Formats: sequence, C-alpha cells, structure tokens
Amino acid sequence: MRHVTSSDGTRIAYEKTGEGPPLVIVGGSLGDHRFYIPLASELARRFTVYNFDRRGRGQSEDTQPYAVERELEDLAALIDDAREPVLVYGHSAGSAFALRAAAADLSIAKLVLADPPFRPHGDNDEAARTRQANEAATVQAFHDRGDHRGNAASFASAFGRPPQAIDEMLDSPAGEMMIDSARALPYDYAMVGDNNLVPNEVAARVQTPTLVLTAEAAPATAKALVAIMPRAEMKTLRAPTYELSALEIAAAVLPFLS
Repeated sequence: MRHVTSSDGTRIAYEKTGEGPPLVIVGGSLGDHRFYIPLASELARRFTVYNFDRRGRGQSEDTQPYAVERELEDLAALIDDAREPVLVYGHSAGSAFALRAAAADLSIAKLVLADPPFRPHGDNDEAARTRQANEAATVQAFHDRGDHRGNAASFASAFGRPPQAIDEMLDSPAGEMMIDSARALPYDYAMVGDNNLVPNEVAARVQTPTLVLTAEAAPATAKALVAIMPRAEMKTLRAPTYELSALEIAAAVLPFLS
C-alpha cells in the first residue's frame, strides 16, 4: 500500500493500479479498498485507479476528532498526488462523500454517484429525519461500546437480511473487513447528513458532469438528484451495484468516463 498525508497529519493508505487518466474510488459503508479491488482491476484497463481506505478503515489512520471536512481533505491529498483533475466513482455513502467533494470545488473532472444513499423529499420528511436520527444514535451507541460486530450486524439487518445470514456473512473471510470497517459507521452517518434526504443545496452547487447509477426498481432518488444538478444524467441498472459484477459496473460507467 502507498500513503498520502492529509492536512491534519493522517496517513491515508491506497493502491494505485493501471495507466491513463486518474480515477479515485470512494467506498461506502462496511468496506475498505479490498471490497473494490475487482472494480479497480476492471477500471485499471483504461485509468490510473486510486483505490483507498477511507480514514478509520483498513490501513488508513483515524485522527480524532472526526469531521466531514477532514475526509474531504483526505481526498484532496489524493488529488494532489495525481497532479491533475481526477475522475471520481463514489459508491453508496461514498457517493455522498463524492457529492460533497464536488460541491466543495475539489479538482474533479467527472463524477459517478452509484446508489446514492438518500431519500427524495416528500410528505414524510419529518419522519425521515426522525428515523435517521434514531439510526445514527443506535450506530453511535454500538460504536461507544466498541461492539463493531454488533454495529455491522445491525446495519446489515436494515437491508432485510435474516439474522442467520448476517452471522454467516460476518463469520466469512469478508466479515473481518466488514467488522473492522464498522469502526467508521458513525462517519458515514455524518457524511450522509442528519436527515437522509437528497441534499438539494449541496447538489445544486455541483457543476461537475455527473452520472447517477440506480437500480431500475428504485429510481426516485436518482431522478431527484438529476433534476437539481446542473450537469447530471441518470443510468438505470438491473440491480443495485453491490449486486452487480465489476464487469457490469465498468461497462455502465466507461462510456461516460471516457
């Protein structure tokens, strides 16, 4: 693993593969760079891929106290290492991170938001805020107790997995990575925001050409983002990207990124 040093002195670990324009993968919850190695390998056929461990995960350090702004500085350090504007692929909570980075005018040439973790605004916004606050409190309570396995299990249960399937998943070789990455789950809730709703003001500031990837069965969030963002387009896929192969994801984004 290589390292860059962020503004606050935190060492951020990353793998650099391939040749071509620089592309940074910004990962989501319960994963570090290892989860994205298959996608990085596919994209490295056309790009120089920076596949990194967000702070508090994998081999990256975790300087306290946490702030969203510090994570933006981590990405800025990777962009400085690339020495030119980068392409960014953000997945799930990582797409919320990538959206904030583009709104903060980091040097991003094109942006892909895969499965953005927001809800469209509607008649039940207050209920969404309450639900998000309760989830964030639960995540923080697990974190404060140091029960990262419990945090990972609780988070996974929100996707409809039965307890036995979750235990089997966390006992698998990938489970160690998920439990370790659960250390940073409170950071993802901070990154997404306190209401889990499409961040209209943030999205409207993004002038970067953007592709929003969404499952065809649930396009509402992507449509809401595209309606707000000045230079965004949407592409529907047969399933969320975490259910797709790296080859399918790469095929979906290459025409846009190229």
